[in-house]
Amino acid sequence: MTDALSAARVKPGEAGSERNEISQAEAERMNRDLRERVAAAKANGRVEAAAGGTIPVVFHIVTGTGGVGGMTDATVAQQMRVLNEGYAGAEAPGVAANTGFTFVLQETKRWSNNTWFTGVDKARVEKQMKSSTRVGGASTLNVWSVDIDGLGFATFPSWYARDPLLDGVVIDYSSVPGGSATNFDLGKTLTHEVGHWMGLWHTFQGGCTATNDEVSDTPAQSSYSTGCPEGRDSCSLPGLDPIHNYMDYSYDSCYNQFTPGQNTRMQDAWIAYRSGK
Repeated sequence: MTDALSAARVKPGEAGSERNEISQAEAERMNRDLRERVAAAKANGRVEAAAGGTIPVVFHIVTGTGGVGGMTDATVAQQMRVLNEGYAGAEAPGVAANTGFTFVLQETKRWSNNTWFTGVDKARVEKQMKSSTRVGGASTLNVWSVDIDGLGFATFPSWYARDPLLDGVVIDYSSVPGGSATNFDLGKTLTHEVGHWMGLWHTFQGGCTATNDEVSDTPAQSSYSTGCPEGRDSCSLPGLDPIHNYMDYSYDSCYNQFTPGQNTRMQDAWIAYRSGK
């Protein structure tokens, strides 16, 4: 089992790590908590009523000096379409899961603040920005578009209770549809990061183990994918690496699916940590 989870889906030509990576030990603790909460919800008859649903989105466009990082309403709308297509299984009909989740833009907010735009890789700046701007409760998705070292990072649903003002997703402004991040300019960084916000691990979490990412229908992989390496098989366990899965690190053009098992995990996490909160 590997704890080497810090190799990240970063901007082309850069090195670094995705923010909020966790160790395998922490992942296992979080998995236990999720199982216990879902069992309690089922015992109380809450599961069916809470599953799926509409998620309001507040999109925060932060700009730097001279307006760098700005984007039009049309770009935000296109980003929302990409997000919804991914969660509806529209990119691979008959293969990808239709999760039942729909994301609806509640509000677009614009902030001109160069410190926030360029400094969110620093925890104190992240906290200042989010605590000053975040809207809603656990079931509202807040997205901030800024200039960061990587392509994006997210908080996990179980973290909401301990620090609700930090909850949400941060993406690099270059990753939206039509952006400047080569091979990562179709808007699917947001799809990936919202997967974390909904409770998913990377498909390579845990490496070549039977439990890997706690989803039975995502074959184990030893490490993240680069590009779109068809036929890659990095583990001796059954199945080729899930390079088309939104939770790998493949190019945007390679992504096209969540699995039914991932959908189940997202539904469970929604019920446990976000629904009605």
